[in-house]
Amino acid sequence: MNMQNIATAIPEKPASSPLRIVIFVSLFVVMLALCVGISGQLYKFVTMVAAAFMAGSDPAKAGAIMKNMAWLIDGMVAVTGLALASFVIRRWIATQAEHRAEFLRTFFLYLCLTVGVIVVLFPFFWMLCTSFKPAGTELLINTANPFDIVPAEPTIGNFKKVLKLDAAPTGASIDPVEAKKNFGTYFMNSLTVASMAAFLVTLFASMGGYVFAKKELPYKKQLFGLLMATMMIPGMMYMVPQFFMVCSMGLFGTKLAMILPHLASVFGIFMLKQFMETIPSSLIEAARIDGASEWQIFRVVIIPLSMPIILTLFLLTFLSHWSNFLWQLIVTDFENPLSVTLPVGLALFRGQYTSDLGLIMSASCFSIVPIVVLFLFAQRYFIEGMTQGAVKE
Repeated sequence: MNMQNIATAIPEKPASSPLRIVIFVSLFVVMLALCVGISGQLYKFVTMVAAAFMAGSDPAKAGAIMKNMAWLIDGMVAVTGLALASFVIRRWIATQAEHRAEFLRTFFLYLCLTVGVIVVLFPFFWMLCTSFKPAGTELLINTANPFDIVPAEPTIGNFKKVLKLDAAPTGASIDPVEAKKNFGTYFMNSLTVASMAAFLVTLFASMGGYVFAKKELPYKKQLFGLLMATMMIPGMMYMVPQFFMVCSMGLFGTKLAMILPHLASVFGIFMLKQFMETIPSSLIEAARIDGASEWQIFRVVIIPLSMPIILTLFLLTFLSHWSNFLWQLIVTDFENPLSVTLPVGLALFRGQYTSDLGLIMSASCFSIVPIVVLFLFAQRYFIEGMTQGAVKE
């Protein structure tokens, strides 16, 4: 066999079409632009936080530190961009020509997801950056680069004011309105109210869900349908009668006034009932044959098997009460700081004519910490609880 026949016997590797190469270059340029923009802001934000804590409450000193570290930020951005570019190019070269269309679809999908993440997380990033801005500069835009929202002269003074760590002038009169801005008290009040309400709502809803799912009682379907019909009534219609009931019981200005009216959760009963119906009744019958009481069956059999959906309801209820502003505002006694919760306390940072955005954003940074921590620890149960029981086989 001569060399010509050997050459013709070896199949040629198909080359990529020019259109695919143009699409890849376009997506590659977009990727680099996103990489440079995102990494630049993140590295600058980390540098800004370090400079703010090193300079204390002196924005000019913090700005000077950031200027001296600008070369480090540019170098890290360049290294990040080169690393990502080399990774993508190597993957493109290693991909066979017939599979490059799928590569481009995946590449485009990742870019779309990245843009979606930016849109979702941008308000939180803006909140963090604004919390470090000095008073009067919160809404100023960098004219040189409108997309650069990291302050050039940061300060931690807003956090000190929120936490009452700034030294008060000696002999100065204390404004009674300023004295009420005790963020630590607001935080603990909200934590107490949200935790107690979430625990009690979850407990009562799990009991009700167990009864509707596994017990027999007269007119059970009709009663459950009536409960479901109450979910169509707007919650605003309950506020006036609930307020009169709270006042008649002498609970105005107390934490019980924020908890008691919301202990009955029809949504919680419905969600737990749907989940508990998937639990085999044979387990309950076996426990009853072994001599277990109804409370033991509920505590030993039902609760452990329903733990994912129970934790999901606990998380949703905690979030609802943690951010509940209107009802807590209605039943709050401002003369009693122990009844002021965090959503209402944040409103105290707004004056009659002006709003101190720096203080509001600093306090908001602390307010999202319990939510983030709770979701990070319970996300596995949250996702499992939302998916299990959704489809019945």
